[in-house]
Formats: sequence, structure tokens, C-alpha cells
Amino acid sequence: METSPVVLKVLQILADRYGTSCSLEELTRLVNQIVNTSMSFTDCLYVEKMHQSSILDALLYLNDQGLIFLNSDTDRSVITIKGLMKVNYKVLCN
Repeated sequence: METSPVVLKVLQILADRYGTSCSLEELTRLVNQIVNTSMSFTDCLYVEKMHQSSILDALLYLNDQGLIFLNSDTDRSVITIKGLMKVNYKVLCN
């Protein structure tokens, strides 16, 4: 899998929240800040599930690469030191 914008965005969000975990729902909401209010309720649910699917794919990829830890029991993710180095995060400079 090549590095997609979704993968990079998820990694950056987790880096910004270093030391805390995020659920799939939280990550989906943070990655997809723009909501189309003209959509029907059913369409919104469908789009949200599609977004969650792409976020979950990104999380599985990042977990396989050792860049995050995905807890399959709680559905929460945290970034690893390797993940922080990947995004050149400033926490490592302190």
C-alpha cells in the first residue's frame, strides 16, 4: 500500500495526541471535518461507514508497519515512537 493522504492524516492526528488514544469514531470525525448538511440521514450514515472503512484500512496498515498500536479489543489506537519519527514529530526534540 502506498502512503495515502488518509494514512498520513491519521498518523498526524495520533501524533498530535501523543500519549492518548483515539477510537475509530474519533479518528473518522477528525479526518473528515467537513459534513454535507444537504445529505439525507441514510446517505450520511452510508458516507460515515465508508469513511470508517477507509480509516480502519489505514489503521490496519499503520499497525502492520509498527507505526501505531491498534488495540483490537477496545478499537483505540496510539502512535508508537517509530510513528512519531515517520512524521518528524517535535515531541522527539524535547
